[in-house]
Amino acid sequence: MNENDNLIYEIGYHLLPNVEESEVLVQLLQIKSIVEENEGVVVSEGVPKMVVLAYDISKNIDSKKQKFNKAYFGWVKFEADPSQISNIKSKIENLINILRFIIIKTVKEDTMHAPKIPMFKKENSSKEEKKVEHIEKVKASEAEIDKSIDQLIIN
Repeated sequence: MNENDNLIYEIGYHLLPNVEESEVLVQLLQIKSIVEENEGVVVSEGVPKMVVLAYDISKNIDSKKQKFNKAYFGWVKFEADPSQISNIKSKIENLINILRFIIIKTVKEDTMHAPKIPMFKKENSSKEEKKVEHIEKVKASEAEIDKSIDQLIIN
């Protein structure tokens, strides 16, 4: 396939919480190098940060099932040939410090900072009555309307 057939993907991953903080960037570099070894081009990345998980995730480590309630979450967005994704996936599965990961198709644009919808404050409607001025409508004849229109039209 040629470069025009490449698609944009994103790997979202959780690293084990027992990874030393100084090793977190090394893990990110490992994932990026796997992408690059498989002819992928890294577009952007999110440095892994410790997060509390919504639920416990289990993983077998040294033949023991362990549960984790927090992990480092990071992501890597990259461009690659679709035929290389299975290679990338199998190599990431073999990384021992990965708790869980997912690879999805996405877009190149930054979707993290979508424009915010402006919010307007409602005026505080106090118990005071607001005066509303009623303006009487004056009925105009068709001839008066035509005359007003003719005055507005510039020849």
